[in-house]
Amino acid sequence: GPVIPRNLDLATLKAYVGGVSSYISSRVTMDTVRPLNTFLGITGPSFCLSPEAFNPPVKKVDKSTPEKFKSRLKLNFQFFLSNYAVVTAGVALVTTLMHPGMIASVGLVWGLWMFHTFLISNEVILFGRNIGTLVSISHRSNALVAFTIFVVLWKCLVPAITVVAISGLIILAHALFRDPKHIDIGATTTNTTKNAFGAGSDDESQDSSEVLVEKPGQV
Repeated sequence: GPVIPRNLDLATLKAYVGGVSSYISSRVTMDTVRPLNTFLGITGPSFCLSPEAFNPPVKKVDKSTPEKFKSRLKLNFQFFLSNYAVVTAGVALVTTLMHPGMIASVGLVWGLWMFHTFLISNEVILFGRNIGTLVSISHRSNALVAFTIFVVLWKCLVPAITVVAISGLIILAHALFRDPKHIDIGATTTNTTKNAFGAGSDDESQDSSEVLVEKPGQV
């Protein structure tokens, strides 16, 4: 993934954010969304969660504990990144539907910006006057920017924090406790999947609880 820059300035931060966005967009695809049974560790015809699918990364705390935590998180984030994106999108959708006022406000803001853009290149005559000339373009733009910021802070901030908190908690808990030892990688696994787990194989080789199981015939 992208390397975090040590000296941050606006240009460096912009380049880093662009690199992270490109990295995520290249990794998050429908082809890399893992099946639900793999994601949740479901086994057997009864669709029960395997008791071995979720385990803490360490059994006892020692000097290697931070490295094992880091390795577990790295492996699961690489393998389940698309699933985590789906989880975030699902939480965002549910949260949005629970805030109809936010939907209406965002729709109003979008409509006002579209009307503002329309007035720039078109004339709208009302009672014999072009309403696009009643207020200058710069004044309309400034007013819309202020109104947009107000709507974001008033209607969108709390739902956005809710989405980040809930999805972040779910993803972190899964990435921390989903045991790679019980993630089956079939013979038809793509190179992306193999590379994802291969990136952490050196770290995990020191801990037998982090050995991956490979079974033929399962994607």
